[in-house]
Amino acid sequence: MNIIGINAFHPDSSACLIQDEKLIFATEEERINRKKHYFGFPKEAIKACLDYGNLKISNIDYICINSNPQTNIKKKILYVLQNFNFKFFFSKLLYKFGNNNIEKIFFKEFPIRNHKIKFLHFDHHLCHLASSFMISSHEEGCSVSIDGFGDFVSTAIGYGDKNFLKIDERVYFPHSLGIFYQSLTQFLGFKNYGDEYKLMGLSSYGEPKYLDKISKIIDFDKDNHYRLNLDYFNHHNSFEGENTVKGNMQLYNKNIEELIGKSRDPKDNISQYHMDLASSVQKKYEEIFFNILNSTFERYQNYNLSLSGGCAQNSLANGKIKKNTKFKNIFIPSSPADSGGSIGAAILGSINKKNTFNINRSPYLGQSYSNDQILKVLETYKTQINYKKHLDNELIKIIAKNLSENLVIGWFSGRSEWGPRALGNRSILCNPGNKDAKELLNNKIKLREKFRPFAPTILEEEAKNWFEVDQSLPFMSMVVTADKKKARRIPAVVHVDGSSRLQTVNYEQNSKYYLLIKEFYNITEIPILLNTSFNENEPIVNTPSEAINCFLRTKMDFLVIENFIISRI
Repeated sequence: MNIIGINAFHPDSSACLIQDEKLIFATEEERINRKKHYFGFPKEAIKACLDYGNLKISNIDYICINSNPQTNIKKKILYVLQNFNFKFFFSKLLYKFGNNNIEKIFFKEFPIRNHKIKFLHFDHHLCHLASSFMISSHEEGCSVSIDGFGDFVSTAIGYGDKNFLKIDERVYFPHSLGIFYQSLTQFLGFKNYGDEYKLMGLSSYGEPKYLDKISKIIDFDKDNHYRLNLDYFNHHNSFEGENTVKGNMQLYNKNIEELIGKSRDPKDNISQYHMDLASSVQKKYEEIFFNILNSTFERYQNYNLSLSGGCAQNSLANGKIKKNTKFKNIFIPSSPADSGGSIGAAILGSINKKNTFNINRSPYLGQSYSNDQILKVLETYKTQINYKKHLDNELIKIIAKNLSENLVIGWFSGRSEWGPRALGNRSILCNPGNKDAKELLNNKIKLREKFRPFAPTILEEEAKNWFEVDQSLPFMSMVVTADKKKARRIPAVVHVDGSSRLQTVNYEQNSKYYLLIKEFYNITEIPILLNTSFNENEPIVNTPSEAINCFLRTKMDFLVIENFIISRI
């Protein structure tokens, strides 16, 4: 059986393929069409699924979609009746939530006669929960999704037991912890969708001096969850507020400036006030986040937690879960936000049809290229680059030595990562012991804000010796504290507050990347590399030609694509 799961018309549209009950491929549309956080129909991602599986569209049995327009329909109608002019909005409501055009769009893009394809729609947050719990190692446990919005819901709390998932509590539109965080991210001058990580990085430079004022914007409710004070927001005045990507909607209104001061223009310098405000926002987010998790534990009394939704990318809060809750076993997938919903939908479709689902936790689910394919691409750049092919062992020794000498390396290897993080296959690598590495990278390639940290990848067996960590972190999903003495040896990857967003790697997970770090360890006695995404203000590179173009545009020293080491002429 062949099942394609899709996330369409939500941020980070994507597609995945389950073939013979195993997840074998997944990619975001942005990796192919090069439009960051693309929220349309994932046409190219679906094509990539078919290519990888050597399939035609007629070979597909089910298309599984991570939204269901019928979900929470009574809540939607009630909201319209209570908040809008009935005559004007009722037709819009029926069109937006009662009809669905994905099937029409699908067959417009992939024409086929006498098809037997069936379309299955699943609740948006149930797909989030499935994308985490169903690929975790938990036989049963708590499952929480915290998001912007999807199917009129922002937060879903439930429980998983093997192949069964249920949602017992929901927070409905217009209240959303994700919208709160995104709104204040905009307020601080970071206007692009997905800029929340900038607020996270900035928060470490401040103190939560404005917590009382932030508590007037969002606070706990009688159900022990949270409510937005809608006097400070715009999104609830239109159903477009459910999709905050469209038009980059400004989510906050002028009342918030009367409460906490003037919003920052993106061109303005960042002051201590902005740092303290960011710290206050992160602190309030964490208070509510941990309250949700603690009430979830009290409800189910299970130490296992699988976390999903866009807010599961708040790695700063994620790293504090064990200290602030009773959960002991925490799983966050490599793509917990909306793109991961395509996997959740496909899994639910497989289970719905009484099939088993073979777990695949690898984050390397995208496209790859053979050395022969790469050589053909390299030949088209022969007037701009030199290149030489090496055996793996020789290549690893050369590049590890280059890294020890503080050179910057573009590293393109194996299948592309699934999710927002570069995890060693589409990465730019550098020596973490170089105190000037951040400035070096920002000058040569990234051109990004100085307050944003770079991340370390460490050999899994060495993690406990360098960081306060008691579990593997293969997806770079948590910020942890570095050992104070060891932190002095790796200044490039330790943030101002002594923390790092850590990735651990073992041989089984990614043998080539592991061996590179191990060889670097042999030379420097540091079992860590600085790892940042292979891009320059664009989606992460996905093809050899994109990698070469990025290399030529920037000042990185060498480029590795599989077994080829590439330099400029």
